[in-house]
Amino acid sequence: MHLMSATPTPTPAPGSSPTAPISSTLSRAKYLRGAAWGIFAISIWVGWILLTRYGVTTSLSPYDITALRFACAGLLLLPILIRDGFGIQKVGLKIWLIICIGAGAPYVMIASSGLKFAPAAHAGALIPGTMPLWAALLAMYFLQEKISGVRKLGLALIPVGIIIFVGAGLTHFETGYWRGHLLFISAAMCWASFTVAMRKASASGFTALQAAAVVSVVSAVVYLPIYALYLPHRIADAPLNAIVIQTIYQGIFVSVISLFAYARAVSILGASLGASFASLVPVLAMLAAIPLLGEIPKPADYLGIAAVTIGVFLSSGAYQAFMRKSPAK
Repeated sequence: MHLMSATPTPTPAPGSSPTAPISSTLSRAKYLRGAAWGIFAISIWVGWILLTRYGVTTSLSPYDITALRFACAGLLLLPILIRDGFGIQKVGLKIWLIICIGAGAPYVMIASSGLKFAPAAHAGALIPGTMPLWAALLAMYFLQEKISGVRKLGLALIPVGIIIFVGAGLTHFETGYWRGHLLFISAAMCWASFTVAMRKASASGFTALQAAAVVSVVSAVVYLPIYALYLPHRIADAPLNAIVIQTIYQGIFVSVISLFAYARAVSILGASLGASFASLVPVLAMLAAIPLLGEIPKPADYLGIAAVTIGVFLSSGAYQAFMRKSPAK
């Protein structure tokens, strides 16, 4: 399997500026490779949002879903952790903790709990929609990534499209959606922190697969005893098919495959560029709902789709990569 051959991001060439915009060094082929990993990851996230919303509003609690996710992923990736180790010495304790928290059980709990209070469409807009903004800010501050004028325009267009998607739902405080919105934004900050930490860690030889293994096993070891002893669970009353579906999708597709794919995109494109693809989640979810659910977007939704799509094209480095006259050596 190609998953086992992930390589770390090469360190900058001697004499290169650490603050040079990453998008200016990307060839078209390298951009397309990173973009493919990013789009693959967010395609799985679309299903995660819909499936988690269905689970927490029917037979399972956020605590149950988090337990199923990391019990499966932790067991599956334990051999990788045994082989490669925890990697604390490679990346340092602070970066290691940010990776574990930002993509681990705390992130899943925050995001899943938000889905109890607000619709999946709001989660699809606010978590992946605002995450690139947080990632860009964190990358500018901690990694000294410079954001070009074109990318700034793209980052500005993304929240415009998000507001069009969610619309008046953001201001209907009587519905209680605001509680979910705050949790979604907090989850976005968690994932943005993971994104920036993973970019820094990859330069130390901390691979995408090792990151997935560490996050999954550490989350399982820490969370599962707390869940079993102290947290309420509804898993005993849930239908078997619901448990199996959630376990497979949450534990394999989301925790292993999408996390690996996203980390690969970040290692190729950089933190803020790789994060930009997450903003396509509400667009993909809306388009997927046409054939799957028969939900036809409103005319205003197409404006949101256009704003987010153009914003991602500009902020992800696509414009710079495709406008280059010759590929980078």
